[in-house]
Amino acid sequence: MAILLLSFGGCVFKTFESPRSALIVIKSPTLKYADQGFVYRGKKRIKVQVYASGRAVFELTIGRRVCVNRGCMSEEEFYRKYLHVSYPKGTLAAIFSKRPIFDGEGLSEENGRSVQRIYEPDKFDIIYAFGSGYTRFKDRINHIIIKMTEIP
Repeated sequence: MAILLLSFGGCVFKTFESPRSALIVIKSPTLKYADQGFVYRGKKRIKVQVYASGRAVFELTIGRRVCVNRGCMSEEEFYRKYLHVSYPKGTLAAIFSKRPIFDGEGLSEENGRSVQRIYEPDKFDIIYAFGSGYTRFKDRINHIIIKMTEIP
């Protein structure tokens, strides 16, 4: 019986799909990481790891809570501390999952990529583009850039 449980146990506890190698840039007034890393996507969580000289220097886990290098907080607190307080819940997970943000506001197709332009005076000026193997989020007012280019 124990052998049967062990043989099927790998499928039961799998929380992420195979990692995707990527060049990752995360830049805000309080976060500055740019290097090769991995993005792990699961049904309920996303994990992003950035490496430098073969060592993980930054880890971001997005689930019910957002964890930065093992320090966890609510999503709202993460936005207030690291990005912008007025970003709606789910923004970060959508960016790393290559899905529309802000309920699809300003969504269009350009050169085979999905593009969103979202502007609200004194809050944010966002250009977000995503497609196969590519994500780029830029908020010009708040000086935030999140880029991910998957490496085949």
